[in-house]
Order: sequence, then structure tokens, then C-alpha cells
Amino acid sequence: MKLKHITLASFVLVLSACMKPATENESSASTAPSSATPSITLYTAAKVVTMNADDAFHTALAVKDGRVLAVGNRIEVEAAIGAEPFVVDQQFADKYIFPGFIDNHLHPALAGLLLPAQFITPYPWDLPNQKVAGVQGEQAYRQQLKKLHESMRDPSEFLVTWGYHELFHGEMSREIINSVSDSRPIIVWQRSFHEIYANDAALEQLGITEDAVAGIPMIDYANGHFWETGLFAIFPQLQSLVLAPERIREGMYVGLEHARRNGITTLADQGVPLLNLDMEMMHLEAVLQDNKLPLRMLLIGNAKTLGLEGSKQGLINMESLPGRNTESLTYLPKQVKLLADGAFYSQLMQMRDGYLDGHHGEWITPPQELRESARLYWNQGYQLHIHVNGDKGLATVLDIIDTLQQETPRSDHRTVLHHYGYAGADQSARVAELGISVSANPFYLWALGEKYAEIGMGPERAHAITRLGALEKLGVAVSFHSDLPMAPAAPLVLAGIAASREVASGAVLRADEKMSVAAALRGITIHAAEAIQQQHRLGSIEAGKLADFTVLEQDPYEVQPAQWRQISIWGTVLGGTLHPR
Repeated sequence: MKLKHITLASFVLVLSACMKPATENESSASTAPSSATPSITLYTAAKVVTMNADDAFHTALAVKDGRVLAVGNRIEVEAAIGAEPFVVDQQFADKYIFPGFIDNHLHPALAGLLLPAQFITPYPWDLPNQKVAGVQGEQAYRQQLKKLHESMRDPSEFLVTWGYHELFHGEMSREIINSVSDSRPIIVWQRSFHEIYANDAALEQLGITEDAVAGIPMIDYANGHFWETGLFAIFPQLQSLVLAPERIREGMYVGLEHARRNGITTLADQGVPLLNLDMEMMHLEAVLQDNKLPLRMLLIGNAKTLGLEGSKQGLINMESLPGRNTESLTYLPKQVKLLADGAFYSQLMQMRDGYLDGHHGEWITPPQELRESARLYWNQGYQLHIHVNGDKGLATVLDIIDTLQQETPRSDHRTVLHHYGYAGADQSARVAELGISVSANPFYLWALGEKYAEIGMGPERAHAITRLGALEKLGVAVSFHSDLPMAPAAPLVLAGIAASREVASGAVLRADEKMSVAAALRGITIHAAEAIQQQHRLGSIEAGKLADFTVLEQDPYEVQPAQWRQISIWGTVLGGTLHPR
């Protein structure tokens, strides 16, 4: 029974229940002579998993004023409470309380752009507003695209679909989309977000002409194909279509509510703005407030978009961000997002030995520019969060950090590598030696490991995607993120992949790179907090920390990691307030 407000009658019931003989599991609760509602709640549980240094499991905890007052067995917690009045809440007596799950890298603005689109994705999605079946195969993809087109009544309405992947769905081009419709404007957004295809009608409606984009890299106008920097070059034309306020707020809400239902209590928008600072902050604040979403929303500045007018102006813009904090949005000072190589979903990451078919990766930020940007922020004492996907990209980033450490030594630089798609066997030790941590996306392995073994990478490299077991053995702190919508914002799913290395087919790839159960669960709690310097208030259940919890119906320590995705989530607690799923 959940006790938020105590009437006289209910207080008598609590008092009666607490007058039984005291044992470890059923001791007497302190009573208050005053009629005021006690500010302390004592929760009992099948297990309280603290994730603190002693890795202790307990059966009770107390919350006061939104923070953890004490944790232990019930006798220990009551002793810590002392003479203060409290109430007992036993609704979690058969449940498992964990620190609130943390996703330290996702993009609400990207969810706003893509989640309202029509999904044709290789694997299923379960979202608050829809359940989508996976589609694989060229014929199946084109049939589904045609079906979506024919289901729309207005022949002039844009069809925007997301989830296309060449390796699962076959070739794509302007001509192929024209064959579906040469009159309806259609945009096919690749699964990575980093590239699109458009038909004739879409290019005409958007006003994108061949002359206008001539000479811009990463654009193949003849095929209606725009990727990486080429896509960002045409975003002003796309803006009115994909950034309509109602549309982007719908997508943001769906993404954030999806995260909440999967047990997340804290999110970090890793790289703000994606496109437009004022627009993104306005919509995100409105979505959180209007829907009363119980989430802590943290933001980290994007050096690339904030530095479009030059790196020095970018630093000035970055320094001003904490002054823009709102009731719902908090910028993390002295933390910055940098971008190295291209998207993993597009096989545009930079690989030392190239790709089997001879294509090459791309740089989002060329190495020399990346070096200068990293140096600027390093010398100002910033923590660097660096998007890097391939082993060649990783080699470049490690060289940069090594150089900066020699130029301007910093004992606690706290650099984090994000995504960490493919690393060579020789690179794990260097990550450890440089004092770097990793925020990985294990979903790459689950969704792409077998397909990339067939095409592009070969089995030796593809089966070692997200090589994390080696990092654990070397003492490197590893956390996990969804990069929503690049993966579901489902921490138990991501941690389960890292601990099992089971992929979509059920096969296990490189079992020697499995993480331990304990390390995988730290990756969505305390290590996720440490990566964004929030460990002093989040990530473990300890006296004085915020009372943010994720409540599970089963104990992950008693369930095989490959099955963690099936564990039911009761809901979350944020600052001591309960939020059932």
C-alpha cells in the first residue's frame, strides 16, 4: 500500500501494524504524537541493489525530502531514522529496487525529427504510440513503402519514412522512389539519420536544385542522396517539413515517455543543439512541463553546431549555456561533445583496414579540425565527450588525447568515448592507459553484428563490435547509451546485450568479450552517472543522494542477461515521488 497522505484513520492502521513483536523484517515503526504527515517513508523490498562501492544488497531504505536517508535491513534503517516519525510502505516487498537508470547519450530533438515518421525498420519497435513490426528484404521493403503511399489520401502530402538500411532492404535511389510515386513527395530516411534519399517530387517541393548543391561534398544529386555534411547542407530546406512544432513535440514526447517506461530517470542530451538551440530548448521544456514527465534532463553542448562562426565564438557560446538553465533543463558546465568519424549504421565509420567492398568511411570533423577543437576545450578544463565509431577514428582520437596530455597534463580529464562501435584488439590497453572511459551502444552488435560479418567488415571484425569485455578486465569504466532513436531507450536491453553478446538471431558472438553481470548493471547506473559527473547525487543508493529508483518485478542477478529485455518494470521513483509505469 502506498502511503502519501496520512489521515487519522490510516495512521491508526499503520500504528497497529507496527505494534507486532519486532524482528529484522518486522520491527516497530516510530510513531508521531503530532497529526502532521511524517516526512520519512520507509520502503521494504525483496532486494535493494545499491551499486555503491561495497556492492551491497539490502531489504529496506528510507526516503526524506526527496533524498535517501538510510539503506540496510529494516532494523538498521529504523535505527538510522531514530526518533523521527515515519510511515512504512510495503508495496515493493516483492520487488527489486535499483538506482534510477541513466541514459547518458540520447537526442530528444532527433526523436522529434524521426519518431513521427512512418517506420520501415529492420527490427520491431515498441513505442508508446505504436508497435512496429520489422521489415527485411528488398521486395518486402518496397511493398511496405508502396503500401504507406497508397494509404495516404492527400496525393500532395509528404511521405517521410525512417529506418531504411541498404544491407537489409536493398538498393535505394531517386529512381526507385519515383517508381513508387512520381507525384507524391517522398523522403526515405536511413536508419542512422545521417542520410536521406528523395524523389523528384520531394526535391521540387523543397526547392533543392542541382545548381544549388553543386560542389557540396557528400551529395549525389542524380540519385537524390544526401549524407553527413551534405544532409546538413540542405537542412534549411527540410526545416519547414520536419521541424513543425506539433510534429517535433509529438516525437520528443514519444521518445521521452518510451524512456520513462523503460525505467530511465535521468537523461543526458549529448550534443545540444542538434540544429537550433532556441527551438530545441523551447520544445523540450514544453514537452517535459506539459506532460509532467518525471525525468531529469541534462544537456551537454555541441562544439560543432555552437562553433559554426568559428571555434572561439563556439567557446563563448558554450560558456553561456548554463545561464540558460530552466526548471526542467540543466546544462552540465565544462562538458562538451565533439564528433570524429561517420555513422556506424551507414558503414561510414573510419576503418584502419577499410571495407571489404572497397568503399571508405567519412569524417564528420576532419582530424586536424578535431584536434584544434579538442585542444581549445581541453585547455579550458572541459571534459571531452567524443563520438567515435571505427578503429581508424579511434586511433585518431587516442592520438589527440595523448598529444593533449603531453602538452597540458590533466590528472582527471575524464574523457569519454561515445558509441565505440569497433575497436581493434590492440586499442583497449591504450584506452586504459590514457585514463579514458567509454559510453557504448551495444545495440550495434545485436542489430548489425551478423549482417556486417557478411558485408563490409567480415566476421573477424564484425563479431567483435562493441569490444567491452577487454575494457572491463583493464579496469575501464563502461556505461551504455541508446543514442535514441539509434537504439531503444531501454537500459536493461543494452546491458543484457553487453553481458550476453547475444544478437538478434539468438547467436552469441565473441563470448570472450562478455561483460560481467555486475559491470553491465553498473553501466546503466553508477558508471553512467560517473561519465557525466553526476555520481555525487545519482547512480547509486546511498544516504544523501537523490531518491531516484527503478523498480523491477524480477531480479536481474537471477535472470540470464539475454532475457533481461523481458523483465517487467513496475515504474520509477524520482526524488521520492512514485511513478508507476
